[in-house]
Amino acid sequence: MPQQASNRDKVTLTFIGHISIDKVENTNGVRVQPGGGALYAAIAAKTLNAKTALVSAVGKKFPFTECFDRLDIRHIRKSRSPTTRFHIRYNKNWEAKYIEANEGAGARITASQVPSSLLKPQSAVHIAPMKPSKVARIVDNIRKRSSQVDISMNSWAGYIETSRQRRSLLKIASQVDFFMLNEFEAKALAQTRYLPIALERIKAKRLIVTMGKLGAIMSGIDFETSMMPALSVPTEKIMDTTGAGDVWSGAFLAAYKITKDLMNSVTVASIVSSLKCSGWGFESIK
Repeated sequence: MPQQASNRDKVTLTFIGHISIDKVENTNGVRVQPGGGALYAAIAAKTLNAKTALVSAVGKKFPFTECFDRLDIRHIRKSRSPTTRFHIRYNKNWEAKYIEANEGAGARITASQVPSSLLKPQSAVHIAPMKPSKVARIVDNIRKRSSQVDISMNSWAGYIETSRQRRSLLKIASQVDFFMLNEFEAKALAQTRYLPIALERIKAKRLIVTMGKLGAIMSGIDFETSMMPALSVPTEKIMDTTGAGDVWSGAFLAAYKITKDLMNSVTVASIVSSLKCSGWGFESIK
């Protein structure tokens, strides 16, 4: 694990995106639990003792406030709209089907919520999955205010379905410092069945394609494509894979900002993501 820095030396990692109430169904049962890409990523970063801030929006009666422990929540907007909700059903192969996706308060998330105090040099911002048009506005706003802050983002298959969404994401990929997708999402974005073609078509400063237990492939404009093997933690049983990609992204960014070592950061991200899947929600990484 990366060496921990003192509170004085820590940079703030800001996570922008949804906080949600999830109904999750899988072969282990049914749970209603807190979720959302930004929350999963922030909690993963917190496990590495990173200083984390959340930029999001929730309804006035969000029932899971205990999950905000040790997170900076000053920039979470309270909305009259209900908290974002997802109803996700998994089959025995852990393939997800979204029964319901209600953006609710999440529609109120804007770049103006991010104060300049969180955009200092050496700090970093992670943008969790949201509509590509909104992500584009957030990236543009941040870049206008700070050219030195690192920006990372990941997306979701549901935001890669139309040609307009794909064009927007391909443009965003060239503007951020880390663009993270899983293998399925990368192929969908590049409109190909072959990963090498996807790696060639997606132009990014640092493109990271996660491949589960195999690790991740990284390519970019200033280095050769390389495979970085994972070191996962053996678990007796997979309980819940919801948010695993977001956890991977949050842990990777935190580890990288601490160590500046890409290989080590992939290893840490794989371990934290594997641990997350051994319990419901983020109960195993709190």
